[in-house]
Amino acid sequence: MAEADALARANRWPEALEAYTEVAASGRSDFSFHLHYGTALLYCERHLEGRDQLLQALRLRPDSVDALNNLVCAHFRLGAHVAAEEACRHILNHQPLHDLAWSNLGLALASQGRSPEGIEALQRAIDLNPSNRVSRDNFLQVLNNIATDGAGLAEAHRALCHDYPGVPEKALPWTEGRRIRIGYVSGDFRQHSVAYFLAGIFNNHDRDAFEIFCYSANSRVDWMTSFFKEQSDHFHDITGIADADVAHRIESDGIDILVDLSGHMLDNRLSLFSLRPAPVQVTYLGYPATTGCPFMDFRLVDSFTDPEGADAFATERLVRLPVPFLCYAPFPNAPEPAALPALSNGYVTFGSFNNATKLSDDTLDLWCRALDSTAGSRMFVKAACFSDALACEQLRKRFALRGIDPGRIECSGMITGMRDHLNAYGKVDIALDTFPYNGTTTTCEALWMGVPVISQVGNLHAARVGLSLLTAVGLGGLATTCAEDFAALASAFSEDVHQLANLRSRLRTVVAHSPLCDQRRFTQALEEAFRHVLRPGP
Repeated sequence: MAEADALARANRWPEALEAYTEVAASGRSDFSFHLHYGTALLYCERHLEGRDQLLQALRLRPDSVDALNNLVCAHFRLGAHVAAEEACRHILNHQPLHDLAWSNLGLALASQGRSPEGIEALQRAIDLNPSNRVSRDNFLQVLNNIATDGAGLAEAHRALCHDYPGVPEKALPWTEGRRIRIGYVSGDFRQHSVAYFLAGIFNNHDRDAFEIFCYSANSRVDWMTSFFKEQSDHFHDITGIADADVAHRIESDGIDILVDLSGHMLDNRLSLFSLRPAPVQVTYLGYPATTGCPFMDFRLVDSFTDPEGADAFATERLVRLPVPFLCYAPFPNAPEPAALPALSNGYVTFGSFNNATKLSDDTLDLWCRALDSTAGSRMFVKAACFSDALACEQLRKRFALRGIDPGRIECSGMITGMRDHLNAYGKVDIALDTFPYNGTTTTCEALWMGVPVISQVGNLHAARVGLSLLTAVGLGGLATTCAEDFAALASAFSEDVHQLANLRSRLRTVVAHSPLCDQRRFTQALEEAFRHVLRPGP
């Protein structure tokens, strides 16, 4: 046990797990063992086994905050957000000033589509510990789910990012003609939505003009991690390494442009950027709003997501790429689109596979208008939290409060395996987007599987991504600007199922040949943007 504990303290989790497994074989069963064994299992991505070990620890010591906090993490990984909420409340019943429990409670609530409650819990966490940047990041993440005021959203970001260390800007050593050294910083060099928009870029970077460095802020690896290692010139795992040490490596690597791909999302390293290890720092792709950070120089967007006037809502200078601002690389073994289900069902099924954090009241209001306007229609909602029957019941109640028969709502939880996940689109005739935080990966996946998406357009970047994506594939008319038009479009689309079936049969070909998937064109535009930010001047 001592050897296993020492390996765990050194963050050598695979070796620690092996050592704990040997201890388990000896028959040891006490609180400390189950706590540490469960923790090692979590770090090694064996979440179900980790949860079971932590539950054993809690049977021996029901009020252990350490075990409860780790159990919350296990529940999050397993998509059991109602259970995560219960574990947080258990902690708070005994320690009402526990800021981490308040922060996790906020995420658990938001993950069930209860963002206003989540915001309250996260604000409580910040009030208890204003210096905890994780709580602040969580607050800003959740705020995007319901924000409609650009000035207010920008001010919230500025207010929570004011205390990073101030470091003087660096001189730019790059000279015209030398290879530009690009450093990408992300916790998502793995099978993750961000990775599907990076893959085409890495396949098409001009290696004569650019030298590519990856700084990975997450030790979890899979087949996509191998892809990024192969497609980059240099790949460094910076997980658990102090910011100052990583900054020194970046400076030694001579990075010209350091690109943040996370914003305030999980595993971000904004604190690293605050040390300004590169002369030019850019945020892109992984976050739908300004970072609010004075040390971030540029943000890459497009003219649809951030039209004229949007600059006022960003601390960074906006650089507008050709529409769309990202490029989708479809899953390489995606199944073929299924036949239109309405042809055999006799009714239209609307659907959404968006993260449940985006299921705002505005979203449900829109969806209910669509269901009201389309006789006999049903709604299929898939998200991790709906593996929990209680979360499904809560969602159906929200529909019932809006006059929709709960029997028209089908819920599905987490589906493991990308092919099975994509095959689930075979149950959907028309996808309905979320608002004010539109889908991105889910919209691209739906279109690739032959499912058109109706999107509502708002004022902020997060509420205009649908417009950008749909415009890129020639379906800009499916992006509406008012709730009445959203419902009318859903109804009109549903009336001619044969036309809908025809669109389904050809949509993948349309998407494949559209700017959304034109990897070479997009990467050239991105590289030109990188050249632009290196040039002096406004």
